[in-house]
Amino acid sequence: MPALALVVGLLVGTMAPAVPPSAAQSRGELSDAEKRAILDDTLERAPGSPASPDDDFERLRLARVDRDSAALARMDATVAAEAANVQAFNAGLALTTATRTHTAAMIRSDHATRELAVERSRLSELTVRAYVTGGKSGMEEYQAYVSGDTTDQEGGRALMFVHVLDRQQRVTDQAERSRQQAGKDLGEAESVLELTEAFSEDRNHNAMVVGGERIAAEEAHEASIAAVGAAEARLRRRRGFALVPESVPLIGIPRLNAEDLAGWFRQSPFRPRISTPVEDFARWFIEEGQAEGIRGDIAFAQAILETGGFANDDSVYANNYSGIGHCDTCASGWRFPSPQMGVRAQIQLLKSYALVSPRYVYPKVDSRLRGPAGCCPTWGHLTTVWATDPTYGPKVMLLYSDIVAYALSRRAAGQGFDDPRPPLPLPAA
Repeated sequence: MPALALVVGLLVGTMAPAVPPSAAQSRGELSDAEKRAILDDTLERAPGSPASPDDDFERLRLARVDRDSAALARMDATVAAEAANVQAFNAGLALTTATRTHTAAMIRSDHATRELAVERSRLSELTVRAYVTGGKSGMEEYQAYVSGDTTDQEGGRALMFVHVLDRQQRVTDQAERSRQQAGKDLGEAESVLELTEAFSEDRNHNAMVVGGERIAAEEAHEASIAAVGAAEARLRRRRGFALVPESVPLIGIPRLNAEDLAGWFRQSPFRPRISTPVEDFARWFIEEGQAEGIRGDIAFAQAILETGGFANDDSVYANNYSGIGHCDTCASGWRFPSPQMGVRAQIQLLKSYALVSPRYVYPKVDSRLRGPAGCCPTWGHLTTVWATDPTYGPKVMLLYSDIVAYALSRRAAGQGFDDPRPPLPLPAA
């Protein structure tokens, strides 16, 4: 690895500036939505990024993000379509019930009308016969309808006439009430049927629209799967070393994964003095960098440069992997409570160099972690600012470029595509 050998030979004269103290930031644990809001705000403030040999890693990451979003959208569309179909089905059942109710109401109304006409006709006929006929046979015929003294033919006839008229009126009134109730029921059934028909039509239309959205979501998901395949195929074809430009921003989601960083280090000539496995460092640089929106993969290369491959005293005794607070006349840099906190401190300080008013996902490891705010939007800008070495930025990017070449060789061999990456926090619903 000629590029790596060149950088190892240049590992001299680096130092980090003393960082002035500041008030401690006191914050509690943030929710995922709050973490995502900070991350999104950080990424939105990144300067434009130049074309770079590691762009295909980012294209694949974004393609996978789109694929996962499309998968969720497809799932939501499927659920919505199924719910719409159930609504349409239930509306159809309601329409069937309303139609049957309306039909039954029509039948009852017609029957009540006919019954009223029959009762009126029959009782009118009885009234006439009771008045006109007078014999015993007539009296006996109507005893089932009336009661009273029938020994007097004339008196009985008169009495019968009164009773028949009274009964006729009662029967007629009852029939009229039945017909009116049947008419009211029919009117209500017609209103329900009209509303149910409109609702059923609306639900059927909605099911058709949502079904179309489901088809579109399915097509978008299939297209996103194809895009991921194309991005992976492009990475498989990439080989060789190419220099990543210094104008790459400090802000960004790491493009390489922890296995790329650790694998590169294991086959490098560096011999660390730390007891913590390099795999843990690789994972922390990716996780901490992604959490804060800082290129943790490049920060790993910076740590290699600063510590000579995790071999200097600061890395062994102070958990300090980037020369923080280690001035030319200082015996050592600042001490941090654990290896992971040393990585976090480096990421947080990089963020303070990149942005004028940074917001942090985690509380500051040390209240003094404050750089010249917004002085260094790119890795090249760190030269003579983070360290006095006039070739500081080029050395960092040369190391990182070699890691990229190693990662590309892994992809060309079909490796690394399924390596785990820390999940992004979910945004607010």
